[in-house]
Amino acid sequence: MRVADSASSYDDSVTAFKGCDAVIHLAAIPNPVDKEDWKVHSNNVNSCFNGLRAAAECGIKKFCYASSVNAIGLAYANKPLHFDYFPIDEDYPQRPTDAYALAKQEAEIQCKSFVDWFDMDIAALRIHEVAPLKDVQKEHKENWDEAAVGQLWGWVNPEATARACMLSVTSDKMKGFQVFNIIAPTTTQDTSSEELAKKYYPKAQIKGLKDNQSFWTSDRAKEILGWTHDEKE
Repeated sequence: MRVADSASSYDDSVTAFKGCDAVIHLAAIPNPVDKEDWKVHSNNVNSCFNGLRAAAECGIKKFCYASSVNAIGLAYANKPLHFDYFPIDEDYPQRPTDAYALAKQEAEIQCKSFVDWFDMDIAALRIHEVAPLKDVQKEHKENWDEAAVGQLWGWVNPEATARACMLSVTSDKMKGFQVFNIIAPTTTQDTSSEELAKKYYPKAQIKGLKDNQSFWTSDRAKEILGWTHDEKE
């Protein structure tokens, strides 16, 4: 395993990738809070391109890109959130209204293009808040409107996330370009998801939310990658 010192440097990326069989690209400014829009957008879009192009130059065919649930427009939106339906799948319309979300959407477009350009297999993982359940529950309690309601009460265990990354570059069924929701199957709340949806997003169509089921579906990851989120905490 090798780590590039700076994803913003194409030459460093090429050096790091030489001799590798696959790339798991996690590098990015992780959120836009108190940061200039141009810097977040430029860094995250360019670092994704550098990683993809460096992998292609090195002849690497398997690539995992750490996208985000924010690729549809979510936690950092500059407009009021509204949702068409729950649970959200990978075909859900993308409506970014902030630099971070826009950069994630554009990075996914790059990933799709590189599949055609260099015959690569590229998985874009839309990952939610990566942390143990108790930590996310604490954050949601302390910042209900932004962290809980604004992020649809979602979370994902770190070990489950790492497993998804590895499966995305080792699964024989992972071909071409695919987007995967990588999210725990339950929310951080005991309150039923349908009750939360009706209270906070009453205009959204509910296609089936049982108990505290996640507002996102990860069925595609299970079907193609064989990924399941077995961790309870």
